[in-house]
Amino acid sequence: MSSRLRMEVLPGFQEDLDALPDLRTRKMTIDLIVAIRDGTVRGVPLDDRVATGDLRDCFKLYFDPIGNVKPRFRLVYRFASDGITVVAVQAVAVGRRQGLDAYLRAARRLDRLPE
Repeated sequence: MSSRLRMEVLPGFQEDLDALPDLRTRKMTIDLIVAIRDGTVRGVPLDDRVATGDLRDCFKLYFDPIGNVKPRFRLVYRFASDGITVVAVQAVAVGRRQGLDAYLRAARRLDRLPE
């Protein structure tokens, strides 16, 4: 993937970003999205889970600006296509790992909460 990809955020993502605990964590989130767009970082594909809904078109990336052994935050993103090629990286949700927070936000935004 090339750096020609657009960066997009789904409605609600900015509120997630603003709710992160400090400027360093917010900056790391943005830096990760840029790295994903540029192809230097890639997360792990998600799947369809009972607890979090169908997020098979999304990826997760764990991170923590203070370098904890177990990162405290999770970024959920996906690639948008024009039907032929990938044209954008979409930031779907970001939040704490605890309680599946970011996954549930992503499922809600994509209207995929489990029934």
